[in-house]
Amino acid sequence: MDELDLLKQDWKRQEKNLPHLESDEICIMMHKKSTSIVKWIFIISIAEFLFWIGIESLSLFDNSYQIIKEIGLEFFYKVSLVINYVAIFIFIYLFYRNYKRIKTDDSIKVLMRNIIITRKTVKAYVWFNLIFFSISFLISGYMSMDSVLGNETVKVKLISLAILIGALVVILLLIIGFYVLLYGILTKRLYKNYKILKNIERDN
Repeated sequence: MDELDLLKQDWKRQEKNLPHLESDEICIMMHKKSTSIVKWIFIISIAEFLFWIGIESLSLFDNSYQIIKEIGLEFFYKVSLVINYVAIFIFIYLFYRNYKRIKTDDSIKVLMRNIIITRKTVKAYVWFNLIFFSISFLISGYMSMDSVLGNETVKVKLISLAILIGALVVILLLIIGFYVLLYGILTKRLYKNYKILKNIERDN
């Protein structure tokens, strides 16, 4: 008998002494972990909303709004602000509903469905923010550029447009990194719970 066989036999003896969790106990653990994760998604979304409200409030104490009016962006600014806040309120409500939906007495199938719904909601929220920010940034940037450059040559305007698009790419990468750091880690943990539950359901 070689050393590898001895190690295998030793591991089997140790494995017998290890505690084995039943499926019901694992499901309870998954419920608790999933509820905690969804709760944190809800809390982070509120914190993010308050952060942007704070940033927006800073414009009241400087001449930012006056500049917006001067370059003809007042209407666009107000409309985009309303759309953005309405959408964020809707997503916060959805996150809260997802949190309240997960109950300790849910079946495995129900919990799995709620995990999938939560992950889809987070993805929709991230995609909305990225697309909405890109559109707002390009429109406001182009209108600002057009107002400032005025009668400049086409070459200057094209260079400015290229710089605008480059700035958008850099900012988007930073935002994506932010969302991956926050929501990405949480949704990966949710998916890990989902895979564990899926294996339990398959074995039962």
